[in-house]
Formats: sequence, C-alpha cells, structure tokens
Amino acid sequence: MHSPGVCGVILAAGSQVGAPSGGKDAQSKTKAEALGELIGALNGDTEMVLVVLGADAESLAPAVWARAAYIVQIPAAASDADALRVALQEVLNRGRDAALVASLDNQGLDNQGLTAETVHRMVAAYCAAGDEIWAVVPEAEIGQGHPVLMGRTMIELFLRGQKWSAADEILSANLEHVC
Repeated sequence: MHSPGVCGVILAAGSQVGAPSGGKDAQSKTKAEALGELIGALNGDTEMVLVVLGADAESLAPAVWARAAYIVQIPAAASDADALRVALQEVLNRGRDAALVASLDNQGLDNQGLTAETVHRMVAAYCAAGDEIWAVVPEAEIGQGHPVLMGRTMIELFLRGQKWSAADEILSANLEHVC
C-alpha cells in the first residue's frame, strides 16, 4: 500500500485570464473560474495543490490563493515537459511522494473535466495498490492531457529521463505499472 501523501498539480502555464476555457460560446467559463473549480476538485483528497503558472501568474494568483493553493512560477517560454518537470520536482521538494497531475486546458465546460469524485477514486486506487503500481489513470486508455496520479517511482523516472517529453510517453512505456 502506498502512503496517502498525494499532492495535486495543475499545469496552467499556457492559460490566459478572461480567455474562454475550452469553449467558444459567450457562456464559457474563464480560465480563472475553471482554475478555481479544478483546485476545488483536488483539495478534498490531496494534501496540497500546486498550480504551475507562466506569464499570467499575477492575474491568476487571486484564483489560486482563494482556494488555498500554491503557485509555482515558470518562465513564459517553458515547454509543457519543462513545466511538468518543475512541478514534479517541487512535489518532491515539499516532501510528497505522489502527484495527481491535471491540465487546466483539459478542464472541460461540458462536465467532462476532472471532478472531486474522480480525484477521490484515483487517490483511493493508488493508496490501495501494491508497490508494483507506479501510476493511476482514470480511463483504460492513456491519452495526452488526461489526469494522472504518479507515484514516486514514476516521478523519478520522468525527472531522470531526458527522452520523456510528456507524461503519456512514460506511462505507455511502463504500462505494467499503471492501474
């Protein structure tokens, strides 16, 4: 069984305040609203939430602080892989052994985004899993941008491996360790 020391991580570096979150109609949520909802979904079953922000950190900071989350600032020109590396290193720096990683860009407007129920199921599945399970995904098929709960072994593989440019690549290469 794994320790429940899971840290929520939101990759939001490419977001823009006031920009629609995934939809094109006038009733679309702003990035700040979607960010607040995603932090809320993670807060229930994780010990802390880290939000990775780029150039828009100042604009999105109120949405982060209102939900008692922490900002991890990265350079505006950082790639998605760089943002993930910084976030995962920060998880380890803060004494946590697992990270539930979600992208703000995938927080859908049609209730298809990450929910508190999905977070709860993923954390429970990870905590109940044996040492042979290094990651948990909410769906049978691993897709880019899907939320993933990565344990310490998977985090360290990603941080040490220069060939990984996305979480789905390392997950696909280690399917026998993914639940």
